[in-house]
Amino acid sequence: MAETKTETETKTSWPFNFLLISLAIPVALALVFYRLEPLEPARLPVYELEGVVAQAPARNDRLLRGSELVGVGALMEAEDLAYDSEAGVIYTGTVDGWVKRVGLNNSVVDNWVNTGGRPLGVALGHANQLIVADTEKVTS
Repeated sequence: MAETKTETETKTSWPFNFLLISLAIPVALALVFYRLEPLEPARLPVYELEGVVAQAPARNDRLLRGSELVGVGALMEAEDLAYDSEAGVIYTGTVDGWVKRVGLNNSVVDNWVNTGGRPLGVALGHANQLIVADTEKVTS
């Protein structure tokens, strides 16, 4: 006596068959259209290995040409700087805890704010407020 599939078995096998066919057809097409060929690397032309080798100087003597030294002797171990183009000043944090303000027009170095710690990073915010990262000061 031959067995017949019930309606429930047919409904549950349909998604599986559809998934199997939907995966098998693209794989079969890929095998037909994309032939697998062995990879053989191209030889490097000999002329690419000949010629003058470019060399960079160990030191660039023109790096600071046109620069102006600012705050020499007044900025001890300055860590970071922030440039305020509107005011024409540079802010920097130093090892003694001071955030110093250096005027670019007159090269005057002012002790602006003492954090009481060690200001390592300085940056200007959107409204030109100065943001200072201090290693020893923690605010909550």
